[in-house]
Amino acid sequence: MKQKAQDLASLKPDSDDNQDDATPDRSMTPLEAASFIESMTAELRIMARDTKLNTLSYFLEMARVEASAEIVRQARSSDDSQ
Repeated sequence: MKQKAQDLASLKPDSDDNQDDATPDRSMTPLEAASFIESMTAELRIMARDTKLNTLSYFLEMARVEASAEIVRQARSSDDSQ
C-alpha cells in the first residue's frame, strides 16, 4: 500500500510546471471521452468481479452501460448534423 501511494505521488505534476505533459494538445470530444470511459469501466468491472467486489462491479457496469448509451447518442447527433 505504501508503494502504491508513492507511485501515485510520483504522478503528481511539479508545482513549477504550468503544463501537464499528459494534457493533450486539444480537448477530447464527448464521443472520445465516452469511448474511453466505456473501455476503462469494462476493464475495471472485470477486475472488481474477479476479486469478488460485487457491488463495485455492479456500479462499474452501470457506468459502462451509460457510457455506451452516450456513444450512441453522440454518434446519432453527429450523423444528424452532417
